[in-house]
Amino acid sequence: MKTRYVVLVLLSFAMFTNISCDEDEDNNPEEEALFTSTNYIYEGDLRKYYLATENTRLGDSIAVWQQVPDSDPDYDVTQNYIAQANASIEINGIESDTIVSPEEAFLIINPIPPIPPAPSPCLCLIVNNTIGALALQVGTNQMSLTITSTEDEETLVSTNPNSLLSTIPNTNNTGMYQSFQFGQEGFIGEAMISVQTENNSYSFLADFYNPQ
Repeated sequence: MKTRYVVLVLLSFAMFTNISCDEDEDNNPEEEALFTSTNYIYEGDLRKYYLATENTRLGDSIAVWQQVPDSDPDYDVTQNYIAQANASIEINGIESDTIVSPEEAFLIINPIPPIPPAPSPCLCLIVNNTIGALALQVGTNQMSLTITSTEDEETLVSTNPNSLLSTIPNTNNTGMYQSFQFGQEGFIGEAMISVQTENNSYSFLADFYNPQ
């Protein structure tokens, strides 16, 4: 009789535990991720791309300057240009190597660009047209972002240093992001991206596509 009583108590406890767990799961549904691979862009990616395009431009200029013969009156000037360009390429490369991914910096998923239509290989930035936020690099405290369609010059995104910055969860206030509204939903095509922070100001072209 005592054994039966103990068994009944244990069964009752197990049933109560299962019911409580089910209720907790119902009352605490899984939170939707703040960042996905297609809903934001990262300042570090924009900066790395800009540095890459700058180094390509500088490399093209060096190739032209190297064609100037030593008998040309401008030879010494072009040699100075070459030295300056090589120094800038080295500095840009060092900066690019120090930029960490958002996964490393904030433990959030890295943005995954959409697959562009063929032909694909190029030095080009492909951006999801579903973005609605910009994650800032650690150390950036002010951000202005402007995205303008090159076809009709429509402003698709416009923020300024006074735009609200929010904290990325679980980053001890080191991770910040800026939300924005995309002016033309489903925009596909080429646009000019302009970035201005307290440290840098730069612009470049990018292509926007649907994530696939």
